[in-house]
Amino acid sequence: MASTKTAPTALLAEINKGDTSNLHHVDPKEKNPLPSAEDVQQERLHQNLLNGVNQFDPASLNKARTKERVILPDSGIIAEEKQHQEHIANISQFKRTSLKRAESLEKGCLPSQDVINQEKTEAELRERIGTFNKDKLKPTTTEEKTVLPSPDEIRHEKVEMEIRERIGSFHKEDLNHIQTQEKVVLPSGDDLHHERVEQELRERIGSFHVDDLHHTETEVKIVLPTEDDIHHEKVEQELRERIGSFHLEDLNHTETEVKVVLPTEDVIEQEKQEQELKNSISSFKRASLKHTETQEKNPLPPTEAIQLEKQETEFRNSIEGFEKNQLKHAKTAEKNPLPTKEELLQEKKGSK
Repeated sequence: MASTKTAPTALLAEINKGDTSNLHHVDPKEKNPLPSAEDVQQERLHQNLLNGVNQFDPASLNKARTKERVILPDSGIIAEEKQHQEHIANISQFKRTSLKRAESLEKGCLPSQDVINQEKTEAELRERIGTFNKDKLKPTTTEEKTVLPSPDEIRHEKVEMEIRERIGSFHKEDLNHIQTQEKVVLPSGDDLHHERVEQELRERIGSFHVDDLHHTETEVKIVLPTEDDIHHEKVEQELRERIGSFHLEDLNHTETEVKVVLPTEDVIEQEKQEQELKNSISSFKRASLKHTETQEKNPLPPTEAIQLEKQETEFRNSIEGFEKNQLKHAKTAEKNPLPTKEELLQEKKGSK
């Protein structure tokens, strides 16, 4: 180990004999073009992942069925598509003659100081890599650590491998020649339904005759359910299906613990009072009661109140039994007295 750290004496003597006047002072900058530990670790993980994918058994995968669903575009997508179509139509109808001729000025851009420094650094690195002596490297022991990928990573890597294989083995001769037809984006189901209903209504209104109507009596018998009723019915249907397919074997055995809750002091005191009251009522003796006589009191109204009530009843009866035929016809005389001379003089003086 000591011989590797110290230089040979012959090499030192040869260096000392050399002419040092032709040498120039340089500042050595230590640069490590070798890959870092993170790059080595990442490369090792990638290699382990590829080995794990190659050793993976496809028979352990579960079979899945793909359901193809057609999702109609909403109103926002339809509006965007209409704008796109209008934009393309405007571009196709655009007249190039309305454009003005412009002259482009070519300017030469010199590289910046950072670009020059980066190029110098790359050139130095290439020179050092070309003159690098591998014998100066120290031996190291590689510790291989296998990190298994997750199921999602394996599935993703397998999908990528299958796609690459299918792309690599794909032949263009298997394709059929088709002609592309530009189609307008179809409206949604609600838009078609509304448009169809409006068209039918207009046709029926235009060709409708009032004379064809018959007199009918409307009886409302069918009441459509609301959204809440439909949702409630769906929930009930799902519950019934789950109850019907439920197995008692899936239940776990449990033991019930009966816990007796003792009453509080207030409850005990109230119960004692009720019990004493019931006992006193059941043991009550009617013979201990005393005989009493009931006196019925009916105070009569005074004579003044009786007289007032009589007068009021007579007045009501006279009003209710009054006959309008006994009234005589009368003429209303409207009188408008003329002003006197004195009043006219006073009014003239007041106006002056």
